[in-house]
Amino acid sequence: MNVCPTLICFFFLSLQDGNPIDIYLQTEGGDIGVYCYSPSSGNTTFFCKNECQGKGDLLIETSSDTAQSGRYGIEHETLIANTSVAVSISQLTKSDSGRYRCGLNKSLSSHSYSDFEIIVVDALLARNPPEVKTFYKTPGDSVIVSCFFSLSGSRKYFCKEQCEDKDILVQTTNVSTQRDRYGIRYVEGSVSGGYLYVTISQLTWSDSGRYRCGLNTSFSPDPYQEFRVAVTDAETYGVLLYLVVTLLIIVIISVLALTIICIRRKCKPNGSAGGQSDGLNLKVPQVAPHFYNENCNPVFILENSTYMNLDPATRDKNQSYCTISQIRHT
Repeated sequence: MNVCPTLICFFFLSLQDGNPIDIYLQTEGGDIGVYCYSPSSGNTTFFCKNECQGKGDLLIETSSDTAQSGRYGIEHETLIANTSVAVSISQLTKSDSGRYRCGLNKSLSSHSYSDFEIIVVDALLARNPPEVKTFYKTPGDSVIVSCFFSLSGSRKYFCKEQCEDKDILVQTTNVSTQRDRYGIRYVEGSVSGGYLYVTISQLTWSDSGRYRCGLNTSFSPDPYQEFRVAVTDAETYGVLLYLVVTLLIIVIISVLALTIICIRRKCKPNGSAGGQSDGLNLKVPQVAPHFYNENCNPVFILENSTYMNLDPATRDKNQSYCTISQIRHT
């Protein structure tokens, strides 16, 4: 089990909210790894959720150096100064959000284990200026978004559409608050700034729209992040996806067909004399091998007289014309 690359990423995302535990952030579907250091020694390592009281809270317990149980992994390494226990969770889901504990021997002593919290979100919004991201959900789902701000603010708010007074879903000057299906929580960063978590549970079709999470600061304008939620049933989403793919295929085929037609037209030889008609109504001549002139050379027969088809203004009256007679063979 290799948890070091993941650990480095999330060590710098470790946050503090006044509690003596670290908070780690990851998006749904990602992996996470955390180190638990202990000055104690022991042969048995463990990894559990919550307070490790119930049997269902125990994820892994082993006396081996490494162990894997489904999506959960653990690795034990003895260092010079202390003991390191590395734990990992792969393919995170929102149900993985919560408090965890890892350490040695499951002792009641706080020196033998470390507590930490994992928050699994749909996305981390940190763009400046904000980039609007759309989340596609079905009725009954939830959406959890983390909004990062490099500044701190006293008032935190979560609103919809134009964010007028009637559009405010929840706001607070405290660390967190809940109002019906809407929640908000602010976690200060370990160095500067902070993360504002906004949630909507039990989504309905009426929840579709544009949302904003932001802070009121002493600076102007106030920082904020925006995102969209599109709530549709799974069947409708599948039909829409099918129509979009079908339309895309039709467009590609049409473009290829037009390209081939254009190429063929460019390569097609020009049937007019010298490539230009010069306004003359000429017709393609046909060879008549049974008609000869006086020198016995084959001549062309034109369905209509070229001379007569010319515009009167273009006729040259000074030219001489000869007639062709048919030679009778005896």
